[in-house]
Amino acid sequence: MIRRALALTVLTVLCLGASFASAVPASAEATIESTTVQNDYPKSLTFKVTAKGDSDITDVTLSYSLVGRGTSALGKPSEFTAAKNLSAEVVVQVNSGQSYIPVGSEFVYSWQVTTADGKTTSSPEQRFFFLPPNQQWKTVQGDFMVVYYHGDKEVLAQSYLKAGLATFDKIGKQLFNIELKQAPVKVILFDDEKESDLARPGAGLGTFDAAVTTCGTKVTIDILLIIPVSCGTSDRTDTLRHEFGHILNQTAGEGSLGKLPSWLDEGTAVYAQTTPGDGYVGAFAAAAKSGRLIPFAQMGTPSGDANRVNLFYGQSWAMAKYLIDKGGPAQYAQFFATIKKGSRFDDALKQVYGFDLAGFEQEFVKAQSGSAPTVAPTTRPAQTSPTALATTRPAQSVATVRPTTAAIGRTQDSGGTDGGIDKVAVGIIGAAVLFALLGVFSFLLANMLGSSRRAPASGGPPPPQSPTSPPPVDWGKKDE
Repeated sequence: MIRRALALTVLTVLCLGASFASAVPASAEATIESTTVQNDYPKSLTFKVTAKGDSDITDVTLSYSLVGRGTSALGKPSEFTAAKNLSAEVVVQVNSGQSYIPVGSEFVYSWQVTTADGKTTSSPEQRFFFLPPNQQWKTVQGDFMVVYYHGDKEVLAQSYLKAGLATFDKIGKQLFNIELKQAPVKVILFDDEKESDLARPGAGLGTFDAAVTTCGTKVTIDILLIIPVSCGTSDRTDTLRHEFGHILNQTAGEGSLGKLPSWLDEGTAVYAQTTPGDGYVGAFAAAAKSGRLIPFAQMGTPSGDANRVNLFYGQSWAMAKYLIDKGGPAQYAQFFATIKKGSRFDDALKQVYGFDLAGFEQEFVKAQSGSAPTVAPTTRPAQTSPTALATTRPAQSVATVRPTTAAIGRTQDSGGTDGGIDKVAVGIIGAAVLFALLGVFSFLLANMLGSSRRAPASGGPPPPQSPTSPPPVDWGKKDE
């Protein structure tokens, strides 16, 4: 009887417990059913989520970061209404006036949803690699570089990969003796400039005019945008060598405070090529011979004028090469390391080479002309940063150099006759000089007209370009 009573008591307690449990509403976390990314290239990415819960979902948050950037962000839907079953989306701008996230970036993202009872559910972390849609992208990969391409370009992609290895050996190891901080470097190989324009910052609104083709762009420390054309040299992989050179320059010479001036960054990038190219060398040689070099104080930023682009790159290369030849790779690497530690490049020049920028200009010009320069020393320039993560290079290999007029003579009128030249004599000399100039002008004009007449007038096709010549420039290809 006692055992039976005890059993009845236990049964009663269990029944009461079950009744109490059924009277309290169940509380369960929400379920995230799906997450997707809509690629609205070139302007934005739309992250989407669907979720449901036993109670209203009152908050939705997208968390994302970019691999290798050390940055993270949160996104909220622009429109949201609490519900037990919902779909929400967050639009991330990738190429606008306020933000730029380049193709080749890898997103790590997750969603968090919170219900009315305060419980939060998070989705597993997912990854999204951002490339232009509607193409079957393929890759070739080495130890520290991946080349992304589409179409039948595997052999071409392999040649760029090989060029990257050679550049790292020449610049990274032999010149700077550094290791890559961010690897792998991702090379996005486009078909042409029109295709790559959409991926560049500002979608084609660069600083160079329509007569300049953008062969390649370094957009981050680990992403390069490249088109497979010759850019002033016979080796089209020189574009990759040049842009990869910028990454190595940044690694060797830029820190939180120290920044490289454009002439140093661009000059070393040209030095990374197999050859600087006839256009750069020719433009520099002509300007040096005629005394029309760009003043060093104006070399902090590149020229956007198509007539001066070749000269800027050629002079930058010559300035960098002069320093490398003067002190050797070790001293050049020390120069970069001094800037990286936070010194102005002008101060770093003084510390490492013994002259500031003005002194460098004097010595450099003297070395080119073989005599003391006639230009006045430059003033101490303000510290400038390289161009905004974009490097543009000219498509044409011929520079336009404006002729200079040399001063034939100069007189000084002090108001008296002592030590001066008689005015009549000056008049005679002036008349003689004028007649001489007219004679030279007539000779040049006759030659110019003669050349014009010797040009084909039948309207036939122009002479073919050599295989190493750069493609003709499409003056209207820039999208505004």
